Amino acid sequence: MISFQNAQVGYQTTLIELAPLALPAGQIYALIGRNGSGKSTLLHSLIGQLPLRSGSITLGAYSLDELQKNAALRSRQVSFVASMFAGLDALTLRAYVSLGRVPHLGAFGRLQAADLQIVDEVLQALNLSSLAYQDTRKLSDGERQLASLARAMVQDTPIMVLDEPASFLDYFNRELLLDQLQNWVQQKPARTAVFSSHDIDLCLQKGIPMLVLHQRRLTLLMKPTKAEVMALL
Repeated sequence: MISFQNAQVGYQTTLIELAPLALPAGQIYALIGRNGSGKSTLLHSLIGQLPLRSGSITLGAYSLDELQKNAALRSRQVSFVASMFAGLDALTLRAYVSLGRVPHLGAFGRLQAADLQIVDEVLQALNLSSLAYQDTRKLSDGERQLASLARAMVQDTPIMVLDEPASFLDYFNRELLLDQLQNWVQQKPARTAVFSSHDIDLCLQKGIPMLVLHQRRLTLLMKPTKAEVMALL
């Protein structure tokens, strides 16, 4: 669950005012808004990269303030997929995705067979198995974006935040991304994911609840219609 308690988001001035709102776990939520409305700002606030101007946000069992003060705890509670590939050069795809398991490694910091099985299962689900030993520098932008999703999935956090994760994907892979994100959330009842998107029609087709950002406010539509979304935008 993600809960907002009169939080104000912004830099020098308030960009978004969040009235009390709770997002139940077990769902993915599409964050919809016009360009410049503050979607990325809100998502970066959710992962603790941007301090709140006032109010509070709770992510799962922890307040955002607690997570900001404890990087190790945050890495076990919140995963993030950026809009641009943030991978490391000279790593294979499998090695890059395996980095998502680091917060769960024991005292010796070594991947166990169970960790590698999780990685390989996610690669298969995202149709990336054939690229497992490909250098990440040789991947297409779309393949890199799916790799970023795979890394976040194997991180196995209760909360996942994604900033326009489908920006480099074709239609078929955009649909694959949403399907696998829904599957990931449904595997464990405590999971919640929020992703920003401009693909309103596909999100409607998949029956995804929407968070519509407009005029500094956030409106939750659990069963949105296109007319309702467009009226708010």
